[in-house]
Amino acid sequence: MQKRTALLPVLLWLLLACNALEAASPVVPPNQPTPVAGQACPDWVHNRHVVKGPDGELYPTWHPQVDPEYRCYFDHDHGDDPRTSLANPELPPFGYVGKLARMPEAHEGFKVFVANRGTRNDEDRVALTSTRIVAHMGTGGVRRYSVRQHSLMFDLVAPSGHRVSVQGMADTGLVGSICERDRTLGDADPGNDIGRTVMTLPGTGCHSNSPGSLYEIWAFKLRLADKVEVVASTAVFDPITTMNPANLSELHYTEQVFRGFSGLRGCDREAYHGPVYWYNRNGPEVFYTDAFGQPGGPIRQLVSRHDDVGIWMSQRSDGFQNQFKLISKHCAPGLGLKN
Repeated sequence: MQKRTALLPVLLWLLLACNALEAASPVVPPNQPTPVAGQACPDWVHNRHVVKGPDGELYPTWHPQVDPEYRCYFDHDHGDDPRTSLANPELPPFGYVGKLARMPEAHEGFKVFVANRGTRNDEDRVALTSTRIVAHMGTGGVRRYSVRQHSLMFDLVAPSGHRVSVQGMADTGLVGSICERDRTLGDADPGNDIGRTVMTLPGTGCHSNSPGSLYEIWAFKLRLADKVEVVASTAVFDPITTMNPANLSELHYTEQVFRGFSGLRGCDREAYHGPVYWYNRNGPEVFYTDAFGQPGGPIRQLVSRHDDVGIWMSQRSDGFQNQFKLISKHCAPGLGLKN
């Protein structure tokens, strides 16, 4: 009798341990491949990362590059964790605006950039506002050379009471090389402004066989019902593909075009948050537009009652500026060529 009593704590411990192991083991749906830590995730693991959009439908959303439950990895990344934003910590519904505009956008191209008030960047500037950018900007495909409008979500909260929470299809301008942009920006003709500066094949634009650096930057402009205009720029130091100006549909991988570069995955990025222009002195703060910023659509927009051509968004010892730049690196093993 004493031996049986002594065994009871041991049996109870074993039972609890088994239950704990069973609870900790991730569940795999029937007839689905089992995820393996350190390897590429099956599609069904990725498809679990969804959020409900304003229309009640489920949309893909931000996720880390390594799945937190199964520890497998995805072949693309979405940048900063939006839940860390002081301007808007909600998970964004990727594709909602594009659906309304009837312009579907590849999931891999959605990138998030978070800059919270008090953050200090590499130029010793300090953010005076909290902002969040959700932009559709991938560098793995060639459609970005011909598609001018891309979805943008932008949130800003400032101590002064200035605030925006808006989304729509933003104008990213024409596409070209950096030298073409520099020639056209000062000619007083906004119709030929290049907003997407990309790498082009050697001998075109101003790119040689061995450029000192690779850089692609897009300028997003979103104007809503003449109440606000948001400007944001997102850039990469390692664009996956390079453009042929003579044939925008050709696919050229940058690391095969330019010598001395490898492992380019569009993951070494930076963003310019702002400037923002308010034309909403008399309100209302909440109004509705379509995907292109015209009044009367289903998209809820929020713009504070202000009339200001920009506000101070960053500070350094030698002055202020109405935007804030922040580097955002998300390179990791497993990233693919569609990031």
